[in-house]
Amino acid sequence: STRPWRIDTHHHVASPGFIAEISARKTGQRPLIEWTPAKSIEEMDKASVATAILSTSEPGVWFGDDDAAAKLARECNEYTARLISDYPGRFGMFAIVPLPYVDGALHEIEYSLDTLKADGICMMTDYEGKYLGDTKFTPVMEELNRRKAVLYFHPFRAECCKNLQPELGPATIELGTDTTRNIASLIFSGTTARFPDIRLIFSHGG
Repeated sequence: STRPWRIDTHHHVASPGFIAEISARKTGQRPLIEWTPAKSIEEMDKASVATAILSTSEPGVWFGDDDAAAKLARECNEYTARLISDYPGRFGMFAIVPLPYVDGALHEIEYSLDTLKADGICMMTDYEGKYLGDTKFTPVMEELNRRKAVLYFHPFRAECCKNLQPELGPATIELGTDTTRNIASLIFSGTTARFPDIRLIFSHGG
């Protein structure tokens, strides 16, 4: 059959607010700045992808201000929910949360899963050098476990290690390595054992 059949769980969306933020911060993420739904669907059709589960990429939505992060997360998620409605069957959503702002993340989990009907939650692999097995994030993990939610992780270029090998771009090694650090944190902290009903997805093969 020539009909699309794959489900892509690592597929980025860029809302107007997110594009404005990363443009102002000069992150250099040109594919995200130039992203459109039409480009996504064109690439999906080339790769036989029936449905792409959209998520916001690194650097995420938190840049030091909790309220601003919560506002940007809401804008990203509501924009993505509109795309799901506008392109029936082609898109789903892993909703972004404004961590490390824990209270804001809990509010956004509730809104995204209950009102927007998101397919799961998206997080970065670390926040200010803390990985998701840290006790700071226990309330978030408790809530996701209670909901038996899907939790999707996108790696982050950790501040500790961006220039360890200056001849390489920080994404070349660090995205995979930060994923490894996060997996280790979740396992060795006991988080995966305490919260076994969270269904985990890691980018780039985990």
